[in-house]
Amino acid sequence: MHILNNKKKTGEYHMKNNDKLKLRALTTTTLVSTMLASSAVMAQSVSAPEWDFSFNGYINAHAVYASCDDSGATVAGNALLCTGEDATSVSNGYSPSSFQFSATTQAQGFDLKAFLAIEPGSTDNSAFNGNGDNRAYRAYFTVGNDDVGTLKVGRGYGVFGIDVVIEDMALGGVGAPASIRSPLNTTLGAAGYGYIFADRLSQITYSRSFADNWQADIGIFQPLDSVSFGGNGYVGDSGSERPGVHGRLRYNHDNGFISTTFYNQHVTTDIGDYSARGVDLTGALQLDNTRISLSLFDAKGLGYYGLLIDAADANGTPRDSSGWFTQVTQTFGATKVGLNYGVSEVDLAGIDQLSQVEKQSKFSLGVYHTLWQMFTVSAELSSMEAESHNNESIENEAVSIGFSLSF
Repeated sequence: MHILNNKKKTGEYHMKNNDKLKLRALTTTTLVSTMLASSAVMAQSVSAPEWDFSFNGYINAHAVYASCDDSGATVAGNALLCTGEDATSVSNGYSPSSFQFSATTQAQGFDLKAFLAIEPGSTDNSAFNGNGDNRAYRAYFTVGNDDVGTLKVGRGYGVFGIDVVIEDMALGGVGAPASIRSPLNTTLGAAGYGYIFADRLSQITYSRSFADNWQADIGIFQPLDSVSFGGNGYVGDSGSERPGVHGRLRYNHDNGFISTTFYNQHVTTDIGDYSARGVDLTGALQLDNTRISLSLFDAKGLGYYGLLIDAADANGTPRDSSGWFTQVTQTFGATKVGLNYGVSEVDLAGIDQLSQVEKQSKFSLGVYHTLWQMFTVSAELSSMEAESHNNESIENEAVSIGFSLSF
């Protein structure tokens, strides 16, 4: 009896539950139908933006021969010149090999762009790519329009010194080799010989055009740490107590531009804190097929060829640096011929010795011929000299022939 009663109760329980399940299913179906109908209405009123995708690239390699200095002189902190026996490399030039991806769209009057550039070097002395540097990249997005300006967010080139870097004809060639026996991701161009290289920074930067020909940029960035490349410089964490600040003011005209940029970040050292700062002034003038460029910079505790590289003595006392760079190029059809000259100077600081670099200078002559608007053959001759505070000097001469393809 108990078993029969239990079975009866169980049957009634299942019938009630089935009714409940059917009711829930009906309710769920009604809800889903309503949501789908609502989505259809929303899709008609707010459509997803369409994205345009693009892929570009640049690949280059240069055969470089360097006549190295064999005088036995010492110039600490020179821009990675070679000494001893002459040397060669087959390596990237001043521009890295690069693969660039972008996606652009518009939404409610705003332009949006996402950008990724992978910029590895094509050079390695080690089997199985053991010493490759795959950390060179840019990744950022921009949002804005002509009325409100543009916000740039992510990792990209900073604005300090960017205009003179773009003017340097060595972007199509080599300029000054760097550590030629174990080449870096790129050569130096004229960085360290008249200007400081504009590095990739993690940043949030606002840009705005105004009054027809004027453009202004202001932003914050993640401070860089101090490093040393043989210059008896301070090495340490910057402290990151506050973000760095950089900016630019640029005037564009029909025949060129004139701009000024600045860089400032807080640096913590063992003996105290200081502000690494730099300011530059750059201009370019286009006269028919002739282009003339000139740039000057002044800095304190910022370095002289790379940001925060050998920027202070070993204890952390900031070094003053300054320099100037000039260039003239002439275009003949698909061929560009140019020459440039630059000088950078560095003062002693704190416990620096007289063997420390005082002055670096470079002269370059280059020829660049482009075929099919995408394949370029280049040839350059450069002469570099680094002088110390005790009047010793080392000299290098470099000859290069290179090929590049842009697509």
